[in-house]
This record gives sequence, structure tokens and C-alpha cells, in this order.
Amino acid sequence: MLETETLTEQEIITPPVRPVSVLLVYPSTADVAVANLGFQRVHALLNRIAGVTCDRLSLPNGWTPESAPLAPEQLRSTEMNRLPTEFDLIAFSISFEPDYLNAVTLLHYFNLPLARAQRGPEQPLVVAGGSALFINPEPMADILDLCFIGEAEGMIQEFFHLVTRQDWPDRAELSRQAARIPGVYAPGFYTPVYDGSGQTGLEAAPGFPEKVVRHWVEENSPQLCTHSEIHDEESTFRDMALMEVTRGCIWACRFCTAGFIYRPPREPDIDRTYDSLAASLERQGKAAATIGLVGPSVTDHPDLVRLVKRMVDDGKTLSFSSLRMETLTEELVDLILKSGQKTLTVAVDAPSERMRNAINKAASDDYIVDKCRFLVSRGVLNLKIYSIIGLPWEENEDIDAFIELVRRVQAAYVDASRPKGRIGTLTIAVSSLVPKPGTPFQYHPMESTSVLKKKFMKLRNAFGRLPNVQLSFGSPREGFLQTYLTRADRRALSFFNAYLENGLDWNRALKAAQPSAEEVVHRQYGPDDFMPWDVIDHGYRDNFLWWDYQRGLKEKHTPVCDTATCKICGIC
Repeated sequence: MLETETLTEQEIITPPVRPVSVLLVYPSTADVAVANLGFQRVHALLNRIAGVTCDRLSLPNGWTPESAPLAPEQLRSTEMNRLPTEFDLIAFSISFEPDYLNAVTLLHYFNLPLARAQRGPEQPLVVAGGSALFINPEPMADILDLCFIGEAEGMIQEFFHLVTRQDWPDRAELSRQAARIPGVYAPGFYTPVYDGSGQTGLEAAPGFPEKVVRHWVEENSPQLCTHSEIHDEESTFRDMALMEVTRGCIWACRFCTAGFIYRPPREPDIDRTYDSLAASLERQGKAAATIGLVGPSVTDHPDLVRLVKRMVDDGKTLSFSSLRMETLTEELVDLILKSGQKTLTVAVDAPSERMRNAINKAASDDYIVDKCRFLVSRGVLNLKIYSIIGLPWEENEDIDAFIELVRRVQAAYVDASRPKGRIGTLTIAVSSLVPKPGTPFQYHPMESTSVLKKKFMKLRNAFGRLPNVQLSFGSPREGFLQTYLTRADRRALSFFNAYLENGLDWNRALKAAQPSAEEVVHRQYGPDDFMPWDVIDHGYRDNFLWWDYQRGLKEKHTPVCDTATCKICGIC
């Protein structure tokens, strides 16, 4: 038991009076579930709470919506072999909006009504948390009994202490009491107000807050010690253990949720985390050849180089969730290569210097080319360049600038590889912007799929014949789906019902959505417009995101998130 989870004197005096069983569901395949650090963290936290028993469930490896229907035996929990309806509470952990589709599919397989209003007191309570929910919980608001808004540590302990210390024959009263916990949202006590196809408000019942304050863990808290605790061979990343290095991000790129909804950025004690991970592996008789370092920008941690040296000395290969060009020093790159890693990703994030200014990223084309040349000259074999297109105010000239940038990078890559006597692969990965709630770009519509397809085709034609280059393009239509799911209000229930009725065909379901998916995806919001996710209070000062959106329009930079000196957003 971690020191922060030691029972208080009051908890010892009033022990649990009612045991609670929880089925924690990750609505994707088992290999992806075990590789999700947030899912593992919640599973471990729940099993440390007195009176709570938590098992887990995910979809079978290889499952897709086109697969044969799941058999009842495939719906039993992983460790206890129990059916979902035998649990008191079903909790979904949802990091990505497209997994909403798998969540509603699983509820259908569980023989539970999709709409909260149609479920009875004899059926499990259905709740959810995860980053997708605290960006915008409203698409699932008529499905879920409760939503957990923010980081799990502390919030779920308080919730389950409430649940296990009384018998709750009335689930409405449980929801009413739970909503007093910071970060717990009971959507059944909020009534949306519509004007035509648009939503103009969300009215809270008497006694409920107008906005739900996001829960977050403070800097220096031992609760930031987060790493893999389920060491399972089914993981997507076999022989890899994960540990969190940073939470939040200082750079404040205007498209990225991590730089905004996880504010303020925090730096865990990574030595303590690594020690705890090693102890967890030893207890389970497991070993990990690779350590995956997780965080929006792991190279920002001031102690990273020292930790990496320690890991390399331990014979570990390192894997990074993200690397930022500005922080890739010679010493760090050499250590990464020494660990056995030969592939690195450089996220340029926007196609041109003008667009990089618009997203708050200061990186010239010359800098990017020089950094790529430097990485290859140090020994990086395979290089991946990632960018977003369809950004606000983007023009054809910006796509032309990206084509020229890639040609320059390819030439530098080949030139720097020549002295090594070997050459790997340069991968160009491009995806379309999904304007996320909680970021400055929340006001902006997604670019039309027809325009995006033309841009993708232009890039494909330009890059297709470059030697040693591979192309990876995200689907604009899938980007449209994700934008719909991240921007929708609770009327998305009509979409989810259509999805189930149409054989899990989301394209057909989008055509049945009311209001239309086109309206949701392509709406331009103004500074005073109500947005469905306005029910969440991230702590920003009024109109901070609109102010930064306007700075993007003017291609102006906003300073990095320095919690010691900066007061721009209002959180610190």
C-alpha cells in the first residue's frame, strides 16, 4: 500500500459496512488495455481501497466491429470469471473518443439499456472516467450515472469511501451525495437547454454546482508515482513496462489537450517511480527489457538524463511516448542510442513556419532540417516526421511549404546516413486536426473532408517517389468521426442508438445523428457561445482560451507554462 493510501484514524473507526465489486472496463482490445497506463493505475488504486474488489475486462485481441458476435464466455471478467451484471458497478476507462463506440457496444452485449433512464436499481451503476470524459462528458451524459472529471488519484478513493460506508438502496441519493466530491459529475441532475439545433445552456438542479471542477493532483504528491502494475504478456508492447515521467506539458501548443487540461504541468519523482516499478516487477516474478517513458513531453523533466543513465546501466532499452526537438541534447540522444533505440520521431506539428507560429510552436524550417541531420549523424537509423494539416487559417501555400521541408529533410537524412554506410527509413506521418474541447482551437471547425483529401493527395503525389521514404496518412473520415464525438452534446445518444441498430456501422449512424454531424463538426464558435463542455471548469480565467485562439490568428506566441512566474491562464 502506497503511503498516501494508508487508512486514516477515522477510516479505521468507521470501516466499510458494504463491500462493493467493480468491473473496470477498457473498451478496446486486451493488448491495448494492458498497455494503457491510466487503466492500470485505476485498477491498482481500486484494489487498494478497503471494501472494494475490482476486476477488469476488455475486448478479445483481434476483435473489430466486423467480427463475429461475442460469446457470453468472452464477456466474463479477467480474474474472477464473473459476468458484468454480477458486479455492483461497471466503470469504463476511456482515453480516446472512438472508444465510446466500443463502450456502447459492450453495454449492449451486457444486456443493459443504453440510456440511464431505462436502467433499474437492480442493475449495476454505470460510470466512466478518463481523459476523453474530462475533455467533454456530454456525448455520454445520458448513458452514464456518474462521470469522473480529472485525474483519478484521490478522487476515486473519496468516492468509494462514500459508497462503502452506507447501504444505498436509492441510487439517485448516492449520485446526489457523490456529486459533492470535487470532480464527480452526476449528469442526470443537469438539464440541457436547446434553441433549434444548438445548445444554449445546461441548467443544474438546486444544490448542484453550475460547473464541475476538474480534479488534479498537486505537485510533489507521492500520488504522482505511476507505473505499470499489470505485467501481462498480452500487451501491445511485449516485454515493456511503463512509467510516467511528466504530467501535463509546459509548451501550450494550441491544438493539444495535454498542454491545457492537465495544467499545471507537474514533474513526478522519477527515481521513486522507477524504484517502485522495479519492486512491482520483482514481486510478480516478471522482467521488462524495455522501459516506456510516458508523458506529453518527457524530455522536459530536469532529472531525465540521470535516470536514463541509470536505466542504460541496468541494461534497459528505452521507449518514449514523445520527444521534443528543443530538448534533444547530444548527451540524451547518445544515451537513447546506447540503450538500443534506433528510431526517433520528430514532431514538427504543422506544415509551415507560419502555421507553427499559429499553433504556438517556435521551430523554423532550417532548425528542423538541422535537427534531423544532427539525429541521423549521431546514429539514429529510422526517422519519423509527424505533422498535422487542416489547421486554422491554413492555405495551400502552407502545404507547398511542407513539401519543400520534407524534400530538404530527406536530402539531409540521406546525406547524414552516407558516412555510416547504411540507411534506414524516413517516415512522413500526417493526420488532420481534430479541434479538441479545452484547447484554444475548440472554437474552430474541422476542415472539410473533401479539402483534406485533396491535401493528402497532393502530399502523396509529392512524396511518393522520394527514395527511402514511407508515407502514413490518417483518414479524414475517421477524423470527422472523432471530431463529432469530441464536440457533441448529449443528443449523441441518437447516434449511439443508430450505431447499434445499423450493425456497428458508424458511417450510417453519422447520417442519422440529430442534430446533424455536419453541424457539430463544422460549427464555428464565438467567445460568448455556449459549448456543451462548458460544464467543466478547468480553472482558467474567463475567456483565456478565446484570447489565446486570437493570438494564434495573429501568429503570436504565448509563453511556456512556467508555474513559478506565469499567471496568464489563471490556474496558478
